[in-house]
Amino acid sequence: MKKELKYIIYAHVALIIYLIYLSFDLITLLHDDTFSDALLDIELNPFNGKIDKPQLIPKIIHQTYKTNEIPEIWKPGQKACIELHNEDYQYILWTDKKSRDFISEEFPWFLKTWDNYKYPIQRADAIRYFALSHYGGIYIDLDDGCERRLDPLLTVPAFVRKTIPTGISNDVMGSVPNHPFFLKVIESLENYQRNWLVPYITIMISTGPLFLSIIWKQYKRWGIPEAGKVKILMPQDYKGNKYSFFAIAPGSSWHMSDAHFIKSLANHLILAIIGGFLIALVILLIEYLFYSFIISQTFKKILNKIRGGISWIITTFLKIFNLDKYLTNENNDYKKIDDVKIKKSNIILNFLNSKTNVKRRNRKDSNLPIEIGILEKLTNENDETITTTTTTDIEIDEIKENIKPDVIIEGKKKIDDEVLDNNKTTSINDKFNDYSDDIV
Repeated sequence: MKKELKYIIYAHVALIIYLIYLSFDLITLLHDDTFSDALLDIELNPFNGKIDKPQLIPKIIHQTYKTNEIPEIWKPGQKACIELHNEDYQYILWTDKKSRDFISEEFPWFLKTWDNYKYPIQRADAIRYFALSHYGGIYIDLDDGCERRLDPLLTVPAFVRKTIPTGISNDVMGSVPNHPFFLKVIESLENYQRNWLVPYITIMISTGPLFLSIIWKQYKRWGIPEAGKVKILMPQDYKGNKYSFFAIAPGSSWHMSDAHFIKSLANHLILAIIGGFLIALVILLIEYLFYSFIISQTFKKILNKIRGGISWIITTFLKIFNLDKYLTNENNDYKKIDDVKIKKSNIILNFLNSKTNVKRRNRKDSNLPIEIGILEKLTNENDETITTTTTTDIEIDEIKENIKPDVIIEGKKKIDDEVLDNNKTTSINDKFNDYSDDIV
């Protein structure tokens, strides 16, 4: 495996780990555990119609709008909430001016973040958290008209509404003053003020329902006492049923074109899946082109030029301050390790002057062309070359003349010993064997 490919794999693994770290709370939302903290029907609709539990949440209804001039489409719902609770509930409408004055007076540490919000809906989201944390009560979106009195919801320390498919929403919430969950929410707002380029995503994660769901998961991660739990209002109790608390009017006035596009994907699921695969293929193509580029000679040349430029800049900088002596090795010193002389190298120069080492295959003998008749040539050369130190051709001829058949074996052994003792080649032995065969 090429080292460039290894680096790309390592970079991808590091990126995946980092993305998992950033999105860990979002990943935990895949596990829907809202039912464990759900407000049960028996709690909200007691058999005898009487609520035996004491009231914990103050009787205050909070709503928000930029001015006191409420759009006509939301006035019936607002009127219903006020008339159903007119006798014993306090009603507060948080306008933009009233909200900023409240933040400036009660939470001045947050005023800079408040003013830096890019979208008005972010301030509308934030004020509801601060109002519940400071005063307590129940917050209701203007497009959520009341269908019945909210008294059964006042018997728990805090509640929010479950949203589909997972997580919680911030359109209906209730709390006692200074509840630890809402304290954590307002303390987390500054850290989540980020621009995610897409307005819908930016709003949802910085102040909206997704932000609230993330903080809720963090809040309950390590366990909380019963008094600190946040109860969940289930969808059937929220709207659409006989005993539901709210009726919904058209809303989502803050949605822009990007939000409408994202929501439209649910109506064109197959096209969304195909588009997702196409995006993945484009990403893979870009990565392949990037890999092809970094293993090319062009990239190596560019890398060497960059190193040369950095080397020149550092060298020039050091020369200005007369520090260039640290880049040279004037004495050409050597140090000996296991009888091998290794030159002392300067770390800076090694890095700056290093060039990309290209690994090349050594040329194998099997890849070389075979010369025709090479085996015959080698045989002839071996036959013609006889290396001796004590026995010569003349001595061999004398042996041939005087030798007798009955001493062949003894003579052969004697010559073998003589050849071995004097490091002779086997050519002499071959000649003797040929001669002995002729005699026999």
